[in-house]
Amino acid sequence: MTLPLTAPRPRTVIRPLRSPLDVLVGAQALLRYRSLVRAMTLARLKVRYRQSLLGWLWAVLQPLALVVLYGAIFSHLAASRPTPYALFVFAGVVPWAFCATSISTAASGMLAHQHLIKQVYFPREIIPLSFVAASLFDLLFATGVLLAAASYAGSAPSWALLGTAPILAILVLLVTAICLLISALQIGIRDISVALPLALQVLMFSAPVVYPATIVPASLQKLYWLNPVALLIEAFRSAVLDAATPRVGDLVYCAGVALVALTVSYLLFKRTETAFVDEA
Repeated sequence: MTLPLTAPRPRTVIRPLRSPLDVLVGAQALLRYRSLVRAMTLARLKVRYRQSLLGWLWAVLQPLALVVLYGAIFSHLAASRPTPYALFVFAGVVPWAFCATSISTAASGMLAHQHLIKQVYFPREIIPLSFVAASLFDLLFATGVLLAAASYAGSAPSWALLGTAPILAILVLLVTAICLLISALQIGIRDISVALPLALQVLMFSAPVVYPATIVPASLQKLYWLNPVALLIEAFRSAVLDAATPRVGDLVYCAGVALVALTVSYLLFKRTETAFVDEA
């Protein structure tokens, strides 16, 4: 009696992307795996708030803790502003908390999923992207609380709030680029996990999160505003608290930097993807 032959297992050959046009190929693959992106994002949220008494309130309590901490230290820096300093800091900490949480969690994501990477194929960028998507839920929730607090403090809603949508969209693209870059480098350079907390502290104080940008020396202003994170946080705060419409030139500059960074980091990520199994 002849035994039935088993069908050969399908194999997926991972080849590195070589040109910016290949990014479209990666985008098509992500669309095919969109259900996996959604499932991983929901898993991040469930694990983050599992058996938590406060649940989603942690998305607000963490920025508020920073507001209290920095308010006790730096409140004199914004004493001349009509807006309460606590609200001033809260408007800067909300977008910054999204940046810090996304980068810190995505950085260790590739290492935490070594077993999954070795067992089954899927676009590896889904791992850092799911961490960014999970942090985005916290950002939207905290932004809603910020708008309520600003309204209570006397900042009347205006059409300028619509400007927060492109600001946050560009910020998400920029943070995604950073997360892809760090995730790619983290596999081969384990020192990144050690240096990352210091790097995040430096990045935080290079943007007007807890202090007004007016205290930056005039000789450093041009260099200071080359930082797209600083521009986006300042534009977000101005739109929420001062009803100021973001400047188109600033948005175009930040969007250009974000798109270039996203393309470069994605190509680097896909070029190193072939080594993820060996290095993980």
